[in-house]
Amino acid sequence: MIPAREIVAITVLFVFSFPSEKTGSVEIYPPVVERPHSALAPRFDMATMRFTGSVPSQARYLLRHVYFGGKLGDTLEFLPKFIDSLMLERLPVITRDQLRKYIAKHKIDSMDIGGNISRPLSRTKSGIMAGYFIIHDASNLMSPPYKKFTPIVNSMRWYHNQIWRQKDFKWAHAFINRLGLSITCNDFEKPVYGTKFEKSIQNPDVGDTCVGNFIHIENIMPRRSSRRKRPYNDEIAINPGLTNKQYERLALLYLTASCRKEGWLIPSFHAVIDEGIKDAHSDPQNFELNKWVKAMQKLYHQIQKA
Repeated sequence: MIPAREIVAITVLFVFSFPSEKTGSVEIYPPVVERPHSALAPRFDMATMRFTGSVPSQARYLLRHVYFGGKLGDTLEFLPKFIDSLMLERLPVITRDQLRKYIAKHKIDSMDIGGNISRPLSRTKSGIMAGYFIIHDASNLMSPPYKKFTPIVNSMRWYHNQIWRQKDFKWAHAFINRLGLSITCNDFEKPVYGTKFEKSIQNPDVGDTCVGNFIHIENIMPRRSSRRKRPYNDEIAINPGLTNKQYERLALLYLTASCRKEGWLIPSFHAVIDEGIKDAHSDPQNFELNKWVKAMQKLYHQIQKA
């Protein structure tokens, strides 16, 4: 009878006696794990720091509706008329003097809407000024997480509406609460990353080379947990999503950022920018594009007449 230890030795020798096709020696390769890649990286021109396509076509793609769970709708067939006019540069950007006059009349501090309006916007490492205005919702979880939405979420009694608590937040330029008040956590001139698209570890094809190309605006958004998944998920958003006051302040921040650029920024939703990347976010939820555009159109003409 062959001793057990010899059987083991023969078996090991047999297993490792097969040569690799390339070198003739034994090589053990780790399994290849395919990571989800950014859907937008191939559409991004590193030289210009812009996505491919005309400005209106970019906006139609980047403003695709964000559904439950971050599922994205189809490319828009057309943009709302007013924003289409902006993307086609048929309307002039408001001037700094017009903006100063308006915010002084309405007692709005420029430091709450992105900082010193005399200054330009952020730039990428290659020196290209920001070209995109990214709309987020802050996915603020109710406590307890299964609690139903109540009117408190639209009052200062709700913790998350106390936006001064966000003054040191690192990953956005500004926050807007449910009452339409805003705070700047990073001046529009400061390069800030707020998406996975801008992180080299999650989007190695582009990564931090494009930090500074996006202006990031967070909107306070009540969410609660779905019982179908792990506890404390933030899947279920309030509907309607933003308040009318939030749309009005978001319009002001967009016009302000475009004023500082001296050109119209291309608006986008966070979820679209991160499309295809692992654990991509699902915001903004229940965003009504027409409401925002109407608020912007009204404000634009008010500022022009101020």
